[in-house]
Amino acid sequence: MKSKNYYDILGVSVKASAEEITSAKNELAKRYHPDANMKNGVDTTSRMQEILEAYKVLSDPARRKAYDRSLTGRKAVMRTFDLFDIEEESNGDTGFVVYWKAANTLYDIVLESEPLFHKREAKGRLTALAIRALRPIITLREAQIPERYWHPDIMNWLLFTSYQNPNYTVTYLLALYDTHIRSSRSMVEKLKAQNAAARYEHTVRKLLKY
Repeated sequence: MKSKNYYDILGVSVKASAEEITSAKNELAKRYHPDANMKNGVDTTSRMQEILEAYKVLSDPARRKAYDRSLTGRKAVMRTFDLFDIEEESNGDTGFVVYWKAANTLYDIVLESEPLFHKREAKGRLTALAIRALRPIITLREAQIPERYWHPDIMNWLLFTSYQNPNYTVTYLLALYDTHIRSSRSMVEKLKAQNAAARYEHTVRKLLKY
């Protein structure tokens, strides 16, 4: 399971120079500017917003440095807890890693379901996916992790924090995440994170209706 980072959005290397980042942004802006695409009936507004957000962070040395540190943290999490490559050890999972794994399983199911919602012939397949989703959902609910925290970006942050502080309870980890969001992000970033979590929560509930 992979999600695009700012380097992916601009199509540049993590070692790209400031000039390369600016050049990539300008080229993509020409291609995806809404004014240039609306005449063809294509709305590229959200794509353009992604490009500008990525450029805003990567063109600022201080913000880029902080962002690079966050990427390093995510990679450390994935290296340390690459559980899907060691299924034979799954019964030994302990602590927050159990809930992280459940959330990732659920995310894979949701990704598989999204293209099927508008296909009438896919109802049976969606029902099967909804049944598969029940097990990870039950795991997350039994851990008293509200749905608004199930988005993979949030679960990755929670896992990394729990790895650094294994004695933290789930309730305390959730409180720490809320504090992190309030104190370390701009209003735009907060809204984007909240919207992403809300959209994901909506999709999960939509799947469960099948």
